[in-house]
Amino acid sequence: MSDTGPLSTDELLRGIVDEVTEIRIREHSVMQKIAELDRRGAPAELGYKDLPHVLWRAVRWDRKTARKWSSTPRC
Repeated sequence: MSDTGPLSTDELLRGIVDEVTEIRIREHSVMQKIAELDRRGAPAELGYKDLPHVLWRAVRWDRKTARKWSSTPRC
């Protein structure tokens, strides 16, 4: 709720769009950092088998999510 009462449907939808935009920006930033870890050979440097294992341990993602993020094409 805002100070002047409940949000209109348009305001509520705009808020959702704004938040999803923020999420996408952050996800893109994370994907770029994961790509840089991969380019640097972080798994070998850190003593892990591969990049999904690095993400699984460091970020505490489940293995499926870690594999998905480490194999996502990056720009």
